Amino acid sequence: MRIRRRREQPRHIDAPNSPEAQIRSVAASLARRTVVDARPARSLASVVELVENDETDMALDHLAHVIECFRISIHRAEYDQLAAAAQQLDAMDSLTDLKIEQFVSERT
Repeated sequence: MRIRRRREQPRHIDAPNSPEAQIRSVAASLARRTVVDARPARSLASVVELVENDETDMALDHLAHVIECFRISIHRAEYDQLAAAAQQLDAMDSLTDLKIEQFVSERT
């Protein structure tokens, strides 16, 4: 007997305002800026892997820890993207518990 697989629905991960897209975008931006140091680059790559494996809540939390641990400066627009993703995921505590806003730089 042959088992038929359900046709999978397209994932919403590619929607520009989805939490997945926002987190992936910020992680990619930070990775480009921190390319000189391999340590945060590896950690930021794991954030993207978490997003791709549908672990968006964990990706947001991990990204916040990476920013805090490596003291990575983030732009206001990047923080706003993370905050929007966190609100959609009902996970604002991932940003507020670690006081990520202290790493926001108003410079672009």
